[in-house]
Amino acid sequence: MNALPASASGSGLTLMIVDDDPDDLWMFGHLLHRASPEPEELSLIAAADGADALAQIERALATGAPLPDAILLDMNMPGLTGLDVLASLRARRCLDGTPILILSTADDKEIAERALAAGADAVFTKPDSMDSIARLAAGIFRTVLARRTPMPRGNKA
Repeated sequence: MNALPASASGSGLTLMIVDDDPDDLWMFGHLLHRASPEPEELSLIAAADGADALAQIERALATGAPLPDAILLDMNMPGLTGLDVLASLRARRCLDGTPILILSTADDKEIAERALAAGADAVFTKPDSMDSIARLAAGIFRTVLARRTPMPRGNKA
């Protein structure tokens, strides 16, 4: 899997960020590390688009590698949209307990409702300032940590 700079300890939280914009991948990775309650225990996995994310999940399942604890998914990507990827991820029973958070450039109630109906755990609007991004990162951690289950997940499909 494509890892953003992170700790290799493996005992903490692993987040997958799916976004076709490399600047957004870097920025979210950097700010998630800064907002993390335990940055040394945070591992980030980057996926350049929906197909890459699904391929990385399939590779993890095939090799027995750990799955991400949560997935941050851009709504508007070329090829597979965020909703397409969300549907594919939610079809995998091994990801039933995995929070999937949608990131959208538009603050659109209809898009948010569609994403939530399709199985997203939360929908966030991508902010346009560093302060807003830092608040978003903190909100993501609150959402993920509140939903995190203490028992380990198997990699069964």
